[in-house]
Amino acid sequence: MWKGKFSSSVTIVVLILCAAANSIVKASFEDEVDIKRSDFPDGFLFGAATSSYQVEGANLEDGRSLCNWDVFCHIKGSIANGDSADIAEDHYHRYMEDIEILHSLGVDAYRFSISWSRVLPSMHFLSPFERFHCSCFFLSWVVVFDKHTRDHGGGKFGGVNQAGILFYNKIIDSLLSRGAMPNDYLIQCFLLFKQIRFIADNSKFSAGIEPFVTIHHFDYPQELEDRYGGWLSHLMQEDFVHFAEICFQSFGDRVKYWCTINEPNLFSEFAYERGTYPPAHCSPPFGNCSTGNSDVEPLIAVHNMLLGHAKTVKIYRERFKSEQRGVVGIVVHSFMYKPLTEDKRDKEAADRALAFNIAWILDPVVFGDYPPEMRHYHGSELPKFASEERIILRDSTDFIGINHYATLYAKDCIYSSCICNDSSCTKGSDRAIRGFVYTAAERDGVPIGEPTGMARFFVVPRGMEEIVEYAKKRYLNKPMFVTENGYSSPLNKVEDYHHDVKRINYLKSYLAFLARAIRYCNSS
Repeated sequence: MWKGKFSSSVTIVVLILCAAANSIVKASFEDEVDIKRSDFPDGFLFGAATSSYQVEGANLEDGRSLCNWDVFCHIKGSIANGDSADIAEDHYHRYMEDIEILHSLGVDAYRFSISWSRVLPSMHFLSPFERFHCSCFFLSWVVVFDKHTRDHGGGKFGGVNQAGILFYNKIIDSLLSRGAMPNDYLIQCFLLFKQIRFIADNSKFSAGIEPFVTIHHFDYPQELEDRYGGWLSHLMQEDFVHFAEICFQSFGDRVKYWCTINEPNLFSEFAYERGTYPPAHCSPPFGNCSTGNSDVEPLIAVHNMLLGHAKTVKIYRERFKSEQRGVVGIVVHSFMYKPLTEDKRDKEAADRALAFNIAWILDPVVFGDYPPEMRHYHGSELPKFASEERIILRDSTDFIGINHYATLYAKDCIYSSCICNDSSCTKGSDRAIRGFVYTAAERDGVPIGEPTGMARFFVVPRGMEEIVEYAKKRYLNKPMFVTENGYSSPLNKVEDYHHDVKRINYLKSYLAFLARAIRYCNSS
């Protein structure tokens, strides 16, 4: 069992490429699975992953400005128990301890994200008192903000915070200075298959912990939200490209793996459809927010994120890649979907669910446009890419990033009635934004797998193999990173934490099916 304050925020991360592997797979989560490092090809890396807002804390230190989550968490009723990440894991002050924990475990890579507000603070012109005042009282913050933003700019026109640059430089340098610890036991953190062809000229860093950097993981300066509406505005594209460019300039000589945006599909769903992430936009039947349009706004936000991604990759390839020799991709949240019944319409619904969630993000960055399934059902509501935008979008990712935790059932809502009647389903299944698909984790009252601490995250190890196979086929064997996977213990079952047996079994089972996917990938 991994003990320590860092463990609560760690997820499993996997990078894979088709290769030979041998493993013994058992379908049952409760069965003991015999899995070890030697079941995977030479070159696999084990490590851990975090995101900046979830672990750093120090939300108003050393020049950092307020991000969207800082403000959202301090609005009463937004977060259970009034929790926030003002302190979080205190990674900002204790990163050296955290890296030592990673090193002691023998990990070879660490995925983390850059805080946009720490590198390009949007409120660097405010006094410390005003910044403290605005962090405590949201309404007062709006008044203070309006007083100053007439003549001062954040985002693209804000100054670079050198203290923020220094912080991430220290993390990167500390990671690279840690020599790998040889071992042949399974690290219970994450698995990463290194693409040797991409980093052949980076051998001087190969002995350390490889930094794997996400540029945007849900958090951005609150100023950009208040100035023009964040990702609902095309202006956000240019501000994001500017931020990414600063990251490439500052860290690209040592960082060889970049993710532009983490889970645009999930962020748009929770931020603009359900209203449970900032800026908390939604409309019935998905929720009762003060503003928003759940049927349209998620489409607009993702459209801007995809174009921001493509423009960022274009700049990297034109200005940085020849010297830095890195790779850039995008990460998508990826449930696997299985038909609720053997009916043909439910089978079509499962395929449609994959298209409306995964292909929504990946089709444009691989093929240059949205999936035809979405065009058919959304019609004019789905934004269109201009011809020049399709050009920069097509093949704008060096790899596919897959975050996979669970599998859900899918039921057709075009030809049948769909009523959400259990905690694992979501409202609005009979609408185009959900692909006219009802998704749930139960069938006739029986869960699809063992429950975890997350409402829709049930344990279905075989889903790992199936989601990899889906992405492989649809995207013509594009290099693939499984960038997140992990187990959340139920909060009311303290005994699960004592020896962490269920987490260990979860990881072993999912890794076993991943090993099988790699073996079949090589043989097919």
